[in-house]
Amino acid sequence: MARPRSEEKRNAILAATIDLVAEQGLGAATADVAKRARVPHGSVFTYFGTKAELLNAVYVELKSELADAIMKRMPDDGSVRDQLRHLWMSWTAWGVSSPSKRRTLAQLSVSNQITEDSRRAAMTVAGGAVEIVQRAASNGALRAMPISYVGALVETMVGTTMDFMMRDHENAEAIRDAGFEALWQALN
Repeated sequence: MARPRSEEKRNAILAATIDLVAEQGLGAATADVAKRARVPHGSVFTYFGTKAELLNAVYVELKSELADAIMKRMPDDGSVRDQLRHLWMSWTAWGVSSPSKRRTLAQLSVSNQITEDSRRAAMTVAGGAVEIVQRAASNGALRAMPISYVGALVETMVGTTMDFMMRDHENAEAIRDAGFEALWQALN
């Protein structure tokens, strides 16, 4: 009889993968993942059948964590601007405080190894945030554009803002605030 899988080992493999992809890129070896997670190499494939399955699991995990960070304490009765600002503040805070996760998610987001099923799962998890962006854009120049396009523009703006916040700690707050105003103007 097979041993039950350990949530602790699974999480260690995911964490090791996040760190190694951030450091080495998507070519990081599963043997290095196992070594960093302090599990036998075969354990990686016990928990994730292939490297692609592992990368897809990391992608969905990071998207879920980001969505949770964004939606935590979201003002239910706030205006769409207030909700979008909360989204922006939470997203930039997550990215600046988790640079390895942010780098890994950025690489996975453009990888052809991420399946459509994983992308759909991530969109489902991010549904609340997506809906806020849709409402913010509903009357602006982008109102007729697909939400995937609008979302990609938002991701690019938040990514650029986080990059500059991390480079210029002294002005990070002003950069974050200016980035939000630019986003609001772009969407509305």
